[in-house]
Amino acid sequence: MAKSLTILKLCAAAAFAMLAWIASGISLLDDDWGHLKLASKGVVFAFTTGWEGLIGQGGYYRPAVVLSFYLDYLIGGYAPAIYHIHNILIHAGCAYLVFLFARCLSTDSAVAWGAALLFFVLPIHTDSIFWIVGRTDLLCTLFYLSALILFFKYMERGSTGALLGLAACSAFAFLSKEMAVSLPIALAILVAYDKAWKTAPARRGLAVVCIVLLAYFGVRWLVLGSALGGTPQVSILNWARDGVKAVAKFGMSDIWWLGIALVVGSAGIFIYQHGRGISHKFSRPFTLLLIFLLGASLAPALGHLHNWYLYLPSTFFCLGIATIWLNKKQPILCSLFAVLILYYGVVVGREGFFWRDASQMSENAIANLMPHAQTTTGTLFVCNVPSAWTPSDAFSGKPLFAYALQNALAMRSPQPLQAEIAMVNHVWLTGDFAYRIHRTNTGFDLAIEKGGFFSFHSKGQGQTPPFAIDQMWGRVTVHATDSLSVALNMQPGDRVVIYNKGEFEKLWP
Repeated sequence: MAKSLTILKLCAAAAFAMLAWIASGISLLDDDWGHLKLASKGVVFAFTTGWEGLIGQGGYYRPAVVLSFYLDYLIGGYAPAIYHIHNILIHAGCAYLVFLFARCLSTDSAVAWGAALLFFVLPIHTDSIFWIVGRTDLLCTLFYLSALILFFKYMERGSTGALLGLAACSAFAFLSKEMAVSLPIALAILVAYDKAWKTAPARRGLAVVCIVLLAYFGVRWLVLGSALGGTPQVSILNWARDGVKAVAKFGMSDIWWLGIALVVGSAGIFIYQHGRGISHKFSRPFTLLLIFLLGASLAPALGHLHNWYLYLPSTFFCLGIATIWLNKKQPILCSLFAVLILYYGVVVGREGFFWRDASQMSENAIANLMPHAQTTTGTLFVCNVPSAWTPSDAFSGKPLFAYALQNALAMRSPQPLQAEIAMVNHVWLTGDFAYRIHRTNTGFDLAIEKGGFFSFHSKGQGQTPPFAIDQMWGRVTVHATDSLSVALNMQPGDRVVIYNKGEFEKLWP
């Protein structure tokens, strides 16, 4: 097994170097512009406001993330590479904590390293590692796993240092992302697994984390005026659906059914191994432990599921998959696991290059729009602003600038902008995108010929055409899923430009 461990470690080092190199070439995208600009305001701002979005006050409180952005800002200003390299370092730290957590559960070194490497290259993580604002999930997981490990140490040794570390990591996890509120439940599951309810360290450690959680809710109430506002909303009717969807998505890549195949195949291997009496780490308590930990960490995301919400729960998924496949008595499974790791690494690397392409598209559009933004004295109507770009072979959509365009222009302009930016409508670009545009007396008609679809965010979402959406800048009338009309409230001094295949072109006046 020593040779296998060496190979796993070399693969981990190669994967880290690859991701760091790719990420260093990605610029700021979408929410990055606004959040980094806000984070540059300093330490006091980080603790006295919510996680402000790009269209007003947010309902989240994440000062740990804002402080980490501020630290990067002090090092390199708005240079994207600093933030991206920091993300990769945190991601590597999370992967190492997966290894340590697996060792706390008495898994052998090969399984622990396999779980860590699988976690590091899992394609579902690309949003979190290549998007700077994905650091919320990275930091939340870093401190969440640290708290689990320190809880183990405290139950074993009862040291004051471990207890203080547990309290600190719990606080930082809560202050990184709201998903960490499941931490007390996860600790209770560990206590039940160790049958340690009657031990003083277990009860004391759990009580300390619960007190920290109550203090966190108190701080949220003081800052935001609500203890729970902004936490993910769940619907019991959607829990089962989202739970099944999440498990299927953990192992998914550009091959959409791969996640389902991996889960079903792993279950089949597990049943076969137990039926043949092949020695296996999976006991009934261990199986239930991973299932309950995955369920507890996933619960806050149910009903509001996005790929980045799966970052923390995937810890327990990766540990389960590695435990099943890395069986010393079945070397063929170990070889297949290595092939899976290699394939996932290729997918993640390719996704990184798509993120690079998206950021270049975003930067080109901002540069082309800048002269119009600097010379317009009234409102600059920016039409057909893209929400994201989805290459035909990509695993998921790549965010561009959407609501963040005002911040992007302000941060890139060497002088204050006079123009007020009005982003008229959004299109989610896919593959080879093309449309027809026709100017009218009051605005324009837009018809998508191929690729892409309209994205209206909160307004008009879920409605069936025809319908109309009233905005401060005018009205959008949606005729069908691929055509709409826009009427603009234009005044003297206003100007209109429109996005077209990666560039902005002047329309009028």
